[in-house]
Amino acid sequence: MHPDATLVMLSVKGVATPGILEAAQGVEAAVIASELERLERDGYASGSPAGWRLNADGGAAATNVIARERATAGFAELDAAYETFVALNERFKTAIMAWQLRDVGGTLVPNDHTDAAYDADVLRNIAAIHADLVGALASLAARVPRLGAYRDRFERALERAQRGERRYVAAPIVDSYHTVWFELHEDLIRLSGKTRAAEAAAGRGA
Repeated sequence: MHPDATLVMLSVKGVATPGILEAAQGVEAAVIASELERLERDGYASGSPAGWRLNADGGAAATNVIARERATAGFAELDAAYETFVALNERFKTAIMAWQLRDVGGTLVPNDHTDAAYDADVLRNIAAIHADLVGALASLAARVPRLGAYRDRFERALERAQRGERRYVAAPIVDSYHTVWFELHEDLIRLSGKTRAAEAAAGRGA
């Protein structure tokens, strides 16, 4: 696990329980416990019944990590990678909308997931997007190593969704494909020196 992974992940998530961090990073509870203890000892984070979150110093430390990564990886390269992701994001938003809503006689209605063939078609579309994303992630991870963990998270979510665990497509309370996508988007926005508010205003939000 990258030494700054938990720090940046808490910055992206806002608040997270140890269990969520374990699932997201694919490591044992003892590893996460050690990382959280280190962040607390350094004065960067604190825990509560709701979960762990960074304080102001922790947020500044995460910002500094991302700034160093941006400078090391190269501004132009990261900006180009972000533009590639934005194009994939448009396809992904369409796929997620199709997962959540169906066109029935010209009217959009909630997808009740009773049509297995329809859901399978949407999942094939997501898998095709995933195949394109993996190549882009490999290039990014070569420049920003901690980003390599996103591939594992995406693959775990996609595999579970394909096995019939529908919540791993878009449910916000688990490490679903959509949850991971949203967090990667946030991470790339920061690495490209932008803000989510500005991107949303430009029509390039999640």
